[in-house]
Amino acid sequence: MENVTIHGIKSNPYPTGEVPPEELGSRAGHHRARDYARYERYERENPALDSETHDAAHARYTNETHGIKRGQNVFQGVVRVSTPDLHKPDMLHTIYLALFKHMMDWIQGVLKRRGPQKAVNDAWKALPPYAGLFVPKKAYTEVTEWQGKEMRNLGRCLLAVLAVALRQPDSTWMQPFRRALTCVRSLLDFTIMAQYRSHTPEAISYMEEYATQFHETKDIFLEFRISKQTQEKADELRKELRRQRA
Repeated sequence: MENVTIHGIKSNPYPTGEVPPEELGSRAGHHRARDYARYERYERENPALDSETHDAAHARYTNETHGIKRGQNVFQGVVRVSTPDLHKPDMLHTIYLALFKHMMDWIQGVLKRRGPQKAVNDAWKALPPYAGLFVPKKAYTEVTEWQGKEMRNLGRCLLAVLAVALRQPDSTWMQPFRRALTCVRSLLDFTIMAQYRSHTPEAISYMEEYATQFHETKDIFLEFRISKQTQEKADELRKELRRQRA
């Protein structure tokens, strides 16, 4: 959210590049870097007038195309400052509190639908003490709020816990469970290598491979992901059913 305020963008767009909303979360390739000087020129050449035509055109350009807010960016006009380069992703917000959080929601959906919750909880609570490892005090499904410390701890042991809990799946879910483990492993391997203090071309190629594998296998969790639009439609249908019953 700090980047939202500083860069004058919305909360959902990509901070450093112009990525269409439908391509967020995909491996669609490279996109043009954000050019705030071009945004400033457009703002200057198309001032905010009372005309609905100008406002509509500006809204399409800023909101739908680039996801930026109307108004001047705090870095506009500053010499020798590249605004997109100011954004520096960090492990806590980008990985632990973002990707890990989504992945945990997907895993919870799998556990609720396919039943191995007890096996996961048993494996989670059976983790032995080890240097640098925080031994969980609650079962995996009993944790309601995850902080950065718990997220880092999760990354060290989640794959082993899932592998133990899903080692004997039902025959109809053997392949999906393997695909789910591959997805989780890819993200964890990427996370481990991202923590290196320096990266060689070979290490970066490994990270790209892990990221690609994660995006190629995450569709196994698709049926357990609930978007805001889906949730809103479900709420509307639920209200309609209540009215019909009444």
